[in-house]
Amino acid sequence: MERKKDKITKYVLSSTLLATSLAGQASVYAADEKVTPDATQAIVKELMEKGVLTGNQNGDMNLDGKLTRIQVAAILARSLNLKLADNPSVNFKDVSTDSWGLKYIDALEKLGVITGSAGKFRPNDVITKEELAVILVRVTQTSIIGKGDNLTISDKDSISPWAKAYVQAAIDAKLLSSDNGRFNPKNQVTRKEVAIVTDSFIKNEKYETFKQVANNLLDKGEKISNSDPSI
Repeated sequence: MERKKDKITKYVLSSTLLATSLAGQASVYAADEKVTPDATQAIVKELMEKGVLTGNQNGDMNLDGKLTRIQVAAILARSLNLKLADNPSVNFKDVSTDSWGLKYIDALEKLGVITGSAGKFRPNDVITKEELAVILVRVTQTSIIGKGDNLTISDKDSISPWAKAYVQAAIDAKLLSSDNGRFNPKNQVTRKEVAIVTDSFIKNEKYETFKQVANNLLDKGEKISNSDPSI
């Protein structure tokens, strides 16, 4: 597939084109190889119309560009329509009180979807594929019991120890896939890849359940069932 800077153009896409936007697709990275540029733009346009993704002031988005951890937190919180606190606060010493993404990080930290490390969230670091696996597994509450020791991918030794159970769970649940037998855990995830995984997540048959459970837990002040506070 041709790799180039994609632009979200300001024309109305036909219903036929929108119909190609991977409804029901589960294996995101495998699906990425099959998505045409037009279908990718349809996905992103739809997510922008829903307010899940945002472009710049001209309506443009560099789909081959990278996404930071704070940007992914915002996308995930928006896609789940999480109830955001009026006065959000977080315990991360590298997230300022006037940060544009504070409310999203606050909600996801309360849920246990994000935990940071050594008191830091690293909001401006580009998110990696293994970090995305952790987030997806947590938010879908996919079980990690017994996972991590039976990885068959060729680069399993490159996966961080804290991420191995989540990576195997993500692969087994078809939330993410390997590429020719490699997972490439340290690869930085592009905007296009996150757009496709978000589209797939929203169109998952269990999406409404994911959303309801997440918001119910926020109301109760509880964390998701597979959140590990040590990670």
